[in-house]
Amino acid sequence: MLNVLTALIGLATLVLGVGWLIYTWIVHLEIPYFAIPLVLTVPVIVAVAFRNCWD
Repeated sequence: MLNVLTALIGLATLVLGVGWLIYTWIVHLEIPYFAIPLVLTVPVIVAVAFRNCWD
């Protein structure tokens, strides 16, 4: 159960990050290229931090 919850939190964070990238691309008509690596790595960090709360 904890594995599934951790995966869902990681996916939710990834979806939020991608949504933010798309939003800024549409609103500001430019892609914040500095944020692309962050959008891909932050969900992993969040999922591991969430998982370590119970380990």
